[in-house]
Amino acid sequence: MKQTVTNKVTGEQITFIETAKDTNGEYLLIEVALPPRGKGPPLHIHDHFEEEFEVIAGTLTVTLGKTKHLLVTGERCIAPLKTPHTFTNDHDHPVVFRVRLTPPSKFEQSVRIHYGLMNDGLTDEKGNPKSLAHTALILTLQNTLIVGIPLWLQRYLFGLIIKRARKKGIYAELEKYAGQEF
Repeated sequence: MKQTVTNKVTGEQITFIETAKDTNGEYLLIEVALPPRGKGPPLHIHDHFEEEFEVIAGTLTVTLGKTKHLLVTGERCIAPLKTPHTFTNDHDHPVVFRVRLTPPSKFEQSVRIHYGLMNDGLTDEKGNPKSLAHTALILTLQNTLIVGIPLWLQRYLFGLIIKRARKKGIYAELEKYAGQEF
């Protein structure tokens, strides 16, 4: 599998530096190249892993809760478990940063599936999967829960959707993106 994948909607590139396989499931280390004025995901939480951001070049805005942190080259910031967070590049130049996810969850597989769906035209103009079954699986694999929607409701609905999709064999087609069955 390719080491670097590209979000064809935003231009964001993610390079898998150390995978869960490389670290015996301890962590995942990725490097992200975010174009000028590039937006990250909506405000969200993870309750199974924490993320540590480190800026390699440029300036990154990391929002933790209601506080924005402006990070420059060499600076770090941790999004602890269950802390609402997001990131963005609010500047006119690219930013490159690393993210360490501890433990790694199935984040790599979720990104590969999502970007693969984009490349195959199976997302809308904003990059959101056209299939709710695909969205539910991607968010569940990466343990991402969107702030503002009750967490119990997201888990319940995603669980139902995933169970039904598995029974219908919908996820068999995703193996080509991540190299494994779901």
